[in-house]
This record gives sequence, structure tokens and C-alpha cells, in this order.
Amino acid sequence: MARRVNKFTEEEILKVVKAYLVDGLSHRKIQSKILGLPAPDNGGGYVTMDILHHFNISGDKKGILAIEDINNLIENASGNYHDILIKIRAYFEEENEVESKIKRMNISHTNRTEITMETKQRIGQDKLREYILDIYMHKCALCDINKDDLLICSHIIPWRVDEQNRLNPQNAICLCANHDKLFDKGYFSLGENYEIKFGAKADATIVSILEGASFREPLENAPDKELLKIHFNTYCK
Repeated sequence: MARRVNKFTEEEILKVVKAYLVDGLSHRKIQSKILGLPAPDNGGGYVTMDILHHFNISGDKKGILAIEDINNLIENASGNYHDILIKIRAYFEEENEVESKIKRMNISHTNRTEITMETKQRIGQDKLREYILDIYMHKCALCDINKDDLLICSHIIPWRVDEQNRLNPQNAICLCANHDKLFDKGYFSLGENYEIKFGAKADATIVSILEGASFREPLENAPDKELLKIHFNTYCK
């Protein structure tokens, strides 16, 4: 069982545990939605079950964090269950901090050792994506695609390049997968009035794809025009 748990990242394991203890999702739904593994009606969900059992989480704990305080549970827990609750609490604290940072851009990450930096970064990416999709009303800023699994939180200055602006909502735009790829590869950017500005690589085909597209501004935190200038000068020329 431990070998099976070790196949997954810390972030995946915490999401599985959170989905069970907080959201009360079924083993099958967690396995399909979070782990991306097959979960047939007959015999599905055993991978999820093995992960939960590794942390001594059984059916009586399903949805328990929706009604019980996590600090009280930690006080009375032991073994692997105690350890995973400590990490889940750190996960909650990181989520809350990231949400505050996205909305106010004035809080720095604390040095929590319970969860790894990789997990913290993933929490930040996930929370930023949630926020960006919300302020763009779950629709691409340049077309009418409104399917969440086709929408990208597209960074103006890439995540890997500018650590300071990673969680800056004005450094992100909600784009469909097609427009995101064109933007990321420098085929176009946005100008002073959020008009389409074509990059040097944009040929007649690309121009025709984007012809007539107009930028739909978000409810708040419109893209930073200075960052857009950097994007155009760096990736589009």
C-alpha cells in the first residue's frame, strides 16, 4: 500500500485527503476527478481507498472537516492520520494566504515546513486560476469558449520568469487553449487599449484566426499595460 502512495506527489495526496475529509467525495469521484485514473462503476476507487487507508482514514471520517475543527482533530489524532492532518492544516493556511495575496498583493509566503515549495506553488497556481476564471466570468477574453477544461490562466510574463508577479492577477488573462498558445508563443499581444497587436511571426493565417477578435475586460484587475509592453517587446518582436 505504501508503494502505491509513493507513486503520487504530495500535492495529489493532499488533494485526495482534502476531497474526502472536507468535500465528502466518493472514492470513485476522487479517483477520476483528482487522480485522473479510471474509476468504473464496478470495482472503481480502490486507488483512492488505498491512499486514504494508508493515513488511517475510513468511512467514518468522510466529510468530517466540514463539521469539525481541524485543530481539535489534530489534538486527538495519532500516527499517519495526525501527520496528514498537520499537512492539511498547512494546505488550508497556504490557500488562505494565496487568496489574500491575489486580491491584495501584500502578503508574502511564510516558511511552513509541513508542505513542500512545489506544493505551495501548485496551490498558488490553482487559486490564481480559480480567481482569474471568476473575474472573466469563465469565458475566454477573446472568444466565446466557456468550458473550464479549455480555459487557461495565461501569464503575461511567464511564471518561471518573474517570481514577483506570479500571483499578480494583473499578470494573467483568461484565454482558451488556442489563444493561450498563440499568446505564449508571441504571435500576438495586447496594446495600450487592449487591442490585438500582432507579433513578427504572425502570418496571414494567424491574422485571419484573430481577425475581428476584441478583448473582453474582466470584472476587476484588468491586465497591467506595462507588463503587456514587456510581453510584446520580449516575445513578439
